[in-house]
Amino acid sequence: MAKVDSIDIVEPISEKTCFHHWIIGDPDGPTSSGKCKLCGTQRDFMNYFEGSSWGSDISLDQLGKSTGATREASYVSVAPSITYDEEE
Repeated sequence: MAKVDSIDIVEPISEKTCFHHWIIGDPDGPTSSGKCKLCGTQRDFMNYFEGSSWGSDISLDQLGKSTGATREASYVSVAPSITYDEEE
C-alpha cells in the first residue's frame, strides 16, 4: 500500500469557492432551512416545485376550472352504469 500524506487546510473554504454540500432540515411549511456542511453558509429551500399548487394561492376549484372539472360529481357521472352483486 502507498502511504498517503495528510494535507492541512490553511484557509477556510469561502462561500464563493465552495462546492456546497447542503444539509437540509425537515420540512417546515413551504420552505426548509439548509446549511452547507463545508463552509457553513445558510439558505432556505422551497419544499415544492415551481408551478405546483402549494407555490401559489390557487384553490382546487380554480385549478379544476382550467381543465373543465367540477367538484360536484354525482354517481351517475362517475359511473354511468352501476351493477350490483346478486344477494346470497
